[in-house]
Amino acid sequence: MKKIFLILIFLLVSSNLLANTLEYKGLEKLSKNNTFMNNKGEPYSIEEISDKKNSLIIIYNHGSTQDHKQDPCKLKPKFGYVWNGAVVPAILKLHNKKINGLEVKIYRVCSGVKGMSVKNQKKYRKELKSKGKINLVDEHKIIKRPKIILNEVENLNNLGFDKIILSGYSAGGWSSLVLQSKYPEKIIGTIAFNPAFAGPKKEWQKKYPEWGAFREDSINKLKKADTINAIVFAHKDDTFEDPKTLSFFENFKDLNLIDYSELKPTTCTYADGDKKMSSDKGHNIPQSKCFTKYLDDKNYLISFLENILR
Repeated sequence: MKKIFLILIFLLVSSNLLANTLEYKGLEKLSKNNTFMNNKGEPYSIEEISDKKNSLIIIYNHGSTQDHKQDPCKLKPKFGYVWNGAVVPAILKLHNKKINGLEVKIYRVCSGVKGMSVKNQKKYRKELKSKGKINLVDEHKIIKRPKIILNEVENLNNLGFDKIILSGYSAGGWSSLVLQSKYPEKIIGTIAFNPAFAGPKKEWQKKYPEWGAFREDSINKLKKADTINAIVFAHKDDTFEDPKTLSFFENFKDLNLIDYSELKPTTCTYADGDKKMSSDKGHNIPQSKCFTKYLDDKNYLISFLENILR
């Protein structure tokens, strides 16, 4: 009975916070898919976690689609299908691992909301062209999503989980780093795979300069913190961001930017089968079998977690 009561409180607190403070259209329905996940990417109930005090929660944040569309996030995504909100397999593998006396639990957040309309995006493009700068008054996804994730951090804190790190892929990785920079007292550290949010490089650099401006605005906000306790993975064959475009992260204390370009996309297969990746799929490598093995061989994730928990 006590366990059932705890679950009800968790759901009520989560939905009330979303309804009262965020009021993003469609989020309340999507947030019902927020869940703990095991090493197979299957959801399970909070009541299965008996020792909250000695748990290390990794809040995983999925990638994103175009800003004017809602991000998909299925309750039971197929293993490795990161575009449906599935957790990167290398993170799932940490489920129930013991790190410095703490047991790892994975909590996947569905933060998929619509961002800025195409009309508003064009408005900023015109403003940038005529004035050489923009006055950003609308919220795109990378502004909305950290607020949603922070609510989940606070919900979990209220339930007795006081050791939380963030992880994310693509826009989920970028959102996680934004939060880490703002709330180091709430978030122990961050694991970010191929962080990006402004679209392909050729677009934010030329075709859609407003997204280059939005990206620069986000970077300037990140730079207000001189320390970000994180490990960030980047690949040269990523069409969205690469080690060079992400090199500004090297200026932050306690952040380790890993260039894993030695791992070739063409040598990797997707996590759910034997389909080979093409040479331009550097952004997709984190969902592959070879990436999981690469991280294991290098012991990147375990070492990072052990260090931040000292």
